[in-house]
Parts: sequence; C-alpha cells; structure tokens
Amino acid sequence: MSFVRKPRPYSSGLPSAPLPPPAAPRVRRERSPRTPRAHTPRLRAPRSSWAGAVTALAGLGALLVLVVGLSGLWNQVTRDWQFRAAAGSVLDVVR
Repeated sequence: MSFVRKPRPYSSGLPSAPLPPPAAPRVRRERSPRTPRAHTPRLRAPRSSWAGAVTALAGLGALLVLVVGLSGLWNQVTRDWQFRAAAGSVLDVVR
C-alpha cells in the first residue's frame, strides 16, 4: 500500500481540454393569431378518483375525532352527575 499522494488532474500542470462551444440560444416562435371561437363547452375528463377518496377519508377522520371527543365529554358529564348524586346522598345521611 502506497502512502504517496497521487496528483489530482486539475493540479497536474497539463493543459486543460478546451470547453465545448456554448449552446445556441433558442429561437421562440411567434404564435399564429387565432380567431375567437364561439363559447362551446368542452368535455372534461373525469377527475381523479383518488382525490375524492382522500377528501372522503379526511372527512371521516374529522368525524371520528368529533365523535370520540363528544363521547369523552359526555362521559365526564355523567361521572360528574353521579358524583354529585352520591355526594348529595352522603349529605342526606349525615343530616
């Protein structure tokens, strides 16, 4: 194994290869003037089905989050009612 550094091509002192000539600028073609057409409805291809599927899944996800959140809130309210009813019963017994 040699530990001698090999010279790099850019620092070898050899003349560099000539650069290729620059690309010719692209010539833009002028569009031919079009005559205005009467408005005719164009037939469009049906839209992508995956976009509707993604939108539907997003709606279902939002609905699921809403249902889970509301059921958790309902559970907290019923627990609070049960706790208040139990506390009222204890106070009645103490009196």
